[in-house]
Amino acid sequence: MRYPEDHAAFLDFEQFYRTGFVTRVQETPPCQHAGFLFHDAESRGCHRWIYCPLMRVFALLLLAACLLPAQQDRYQRLMRDLLIFDAHIDTPRYFLDEGYRLAAEHSYYELDLPRMKKGHLGAVFFGIYAQPQDYPPQSWLPRALEVLDALRREVAANQDQIEFATTAADVERIHASGRRAALASLEGGHLIAGSLGVLRMFHQLGVRYMTLAHFATNGFADSMTGDPVHNGLSPSGRALVREMNRLGMLVDVSHISDKAVLDAVAESRAPVIASHSSVKAIAPIVRNMPDKVIRAIASKGGVVCINFHAGYLDEAAYKVYYANRPARDREIKEVLSRHENDPARWEMVRAIQRKYFAKMPKTNYRLLLRHVDHVAKLVGPAHVGFGSDFDGISGMVPEGMEDVSHYPVLVKGLMDMGYSDTDIRSIMGLNLVRVMRRAEEVAAKQ
Repeated sequence: MRYPEDHAAFLDFEQFYRTGFVTRVQETPPCQHAGFLFHDAESRGCHRWIYCPLMRVFALLLLAACLLPAQQDRYQRLMRDLLIFDAHIDTPRYFLDEGYRLAAEHSYYELDLPRMKKGHLGAVFFGIYAQPQDYPPQSWLPRALEVLDALRREVAANQDQIEFATTAADVERIHASGRRAALASLEGGHLIAGSLGVLRMFHQLGVRYMTLAHFATNGFADSMTGDPVHNGLSPSGRALVREMNRLGMLVDVSHISDKAVLDAVAESRAPVIASHSSVKAIAPIVRNMPDKVIRAIASKGGVVCINFHAGYLDEAAYKVYYANRPARDREIKEVLSRHENDPARWEMVRAIQRKYFAKMPKTNYRLLLRHVDHVAKLVGPAHVGFGSDFDGISGMVPEGMEDVSHYPVLVKGLMDMGYSDTDIRSIMGLNLVRVMRRAEEVAAKQ
C-alpha cells in the first residue's frame, strides 16, 4: 500500500490510529494475509478504502517512534529559558519557627533551593501570614513582620542562588542570571491592622500583593469561609483596593467571597489575581471559584492561579479532609503543647498530617491540569497560572506534584494536552509577569 501524495505521512498515521482506514492503495484483490484483512471497497482503478484494525497498533508505534524525539527536543528547548513562576508558597514561617534553611535539601516540606533548581522554578511569591484563628489580634502585625524578616534574611544568606525582587523587570533580570527570584506577599488584610499607613510600610519593605481576607471576614472584605458581614467589600475595602492600585501592589482575591471578588474587580484599575484558587466547576467546594467569577477576573486582564491542595482539586478528597480536620488540629495542638521545648515536635506534627492525609482519596497531577485546562478553555490561557500553596497545605499534595522539583511534569502535561509553546510560557509564568507590569504601569500614572 502507499500513502496519498497530497497528505503528510503524519496525518495518514493519525488516520490509521483513529479509524483503521487509509486511502488510495495499490490495486490489490481482496485477500487475507498474516491476520490482516484487506478488502477493495470500490471498483478497480478508483481510490479505495481498506479496513485493517491491527494497523492501529502499528500506527501508534510508528507515531511514537516519529514524534517522541521531536517532543523531547521541543521540551528541552522550552526548559532552557522557561520562567516558572509560582504565585503562592508558604515556606517563610518555617524559617522563623523551625530553623528551616533554604540551602539544604530536605525530605519534608515542599521547597528549598536544591529542589527549586531541579524543578526549574524561577520565581516565587512567598506568603507572609498569621492565620486569624491561630493568633490573637495583637499578634497579627508583629508576626507578619517577623516572618517577612525571616524571609529577607534567608534570601540574603543565599544571594548566589536567590535574590529579592519587587518588580516585573527584577524577576526577568534575576531569571536571566540563572538565579531564583523571591517576592513577598501578605495573606490577609487583617495583617495591616486596619491601617493604610501600615500597608504603605509593607510596600516599602517589598510586599507586592495582598490577599484582601484570609479564613475570616475582616474590616475590608467578606471571606469565603467567614461570616458575610459586608455583602462583598466594605467601603474601607474599596479604599484599600484603590490604595493598592496607587502603590502598584496586586490585589489578590483568593479566599474572599464571590461578591467581594466582583467588587474588587469593579473597583480596581489594574488586573487582579487569585493567587491560589481552584475551579468550582470541577470540585464544587466553598474555597473554589465559579465560572462567573473566573470570567470577571479575566475581563480585567487578571490571572487565576490554580491551588495544588488535593482537597481543592477533588470534592471527595475535600469531604474527607474537612470531616477529619478538627481531630487532626486537636492532635497537633496537643503535641505542640506537651512538647513545647522538644526539637522533635515538628516531626511529630508532620506525622499527624501524614496520617490524616492517608485517609483522603488519592489525586494526581492530571486532575490539577484539568483545572488549568478548564480556565484556559473558559477565558483563555492568558488568564491562568499556578499558585501551589506548597508548604501551606499540610503535605496534601497530588501524586506526581509532591514538591517544587516536579514542575517539569506540568510542562510535559501541557505539551501532551496540545498547548503551544507560547501558551505554555504564559501559563507557567509570563502571565504573572504581565499582571505585575500592568499594576506598575497603573501606579506610574497616578
